[in-house]
Amino acid sequence: MIRTTLTALALSISSAAAAHSFWLQPENASLEPGEEAAIAFKIGDVGEDAQDWGLYWERIASFRLYGPDGATDQQSAVRTTRAGDRGGASVTTPTQPGTYVLALESNPSFSDLEGARFDRYVANNGLTAIAEHRAAMQASDADGTELYARRAKTLLQVGDATTANVTEPIGQTLEIVPLANPFDLEAGDTLRVRVLWRGEALEGATLAVARIGAEPAPMSLMTDANGEAEVTLEAGPGYLLAVVWGVPAPNDARADYFTIFSSLTMPGPTPAPEPEQDTP
Repeated sequence: MIRTTLTALALSISSAAAAHSFWLQPENASLEPGEEAAIAFKIGDVGEDAQDWGLYWERIASFRLYGPDGATDQQSAVRTTRAGDRGGASVTTPTQPGTYVLALESNPSFSDLEGARFDRYVANNGLTAIAEHRAAMQASDADGTELYARRAKTLLQVGDATTANVTEPIGQTLEIVPLANPFDLEAGDTLRVRVLWRGEALEGATLAVARIGAEPAPMSLMTDANGEAEVTLEAGPGYLLAVVWGVPAPNDARADYFTIFSSLTMPGPTPAPEPEQDTP
């Protein structure tokens, strides 16, 4: 009964998982070999409420570029936040054409919320494993303590040759994996993505889908038994896919739960050219 109620609640949420998302936002996702990619680190709601994430070295666990031939460290490309200047990264793309995944993992931070507020946060993000644990422990009135961390990926196309490596996981604790290369798809095509938790398909997670810089509110999808959900792509602004998942943390004395915020950003398909008009 608990699982049925929680699933129905998660399905009713349209934008909560996208609220307070964290993502990597390239200035341009299609680049020439060796060209510099300007990357912004964003947090908040997609649109006017998005803010620049405070970039400090102690927040970053890893920042890597994954390509057809492996991964390279990119921490030296990060520009940390200073007074009067926002942080970001300037990543020099490889000379080898292909599709690349730029990925960040953050170190965990601590959160302590009053019981009712924590339960609202759990419900709004579809964190059913935590909700079920609190119900079983009769802890709905207790404060909620958690360690939370961020995982983010963005796709970059270098040159014209697309590669299939972006359809494979890179090993993030919570990861959104496209099952086709988005740079090969056109407007109207369907993209299936798989959500993995510790390398296994995650069923029942709430996947938020938003358009970066677009007005429509985010929509939410529920992952199936294979951890998969389906998105029909439209031309225009890029896509932000975001998911949150948390579990009890019985082996860590610092907090009751451990939560990961994960995202994937990618460009939308290029609009089809206008048909030429016959000259009378």
